[in-house]
Amino acid sequence: MHMRPLQRRTHMKTTEDFATKRTFLDIPNAAELAGFSVRHFRRIIEDERIRIVQIGRKFFILGADFDRWQASKRSKLS
Repeated sequence: MHMRPLQRRTHMKTTEDFATKRTFLDIPNAAELAGFSVRHFRRIIEDERIRIVQIGRKFFILGADFDRWQASKRSKLS
């Protein structure tokens, strides 16, 4: 059995290569940023099927999903 010497893997991407930013917005803060009441924004989440994440007893929206939703709203208005 022939074994190769261990080589350092330089071709793998490091975490610095990715611009991953995970921001979580709770529903009240997301509603305020969007300019809606919390009650109305919850209805928007349900109607437009914006993804939410539950952590413990709280619900959050990923910042990327919120930005995507806002961009889709801007494009519909234009």
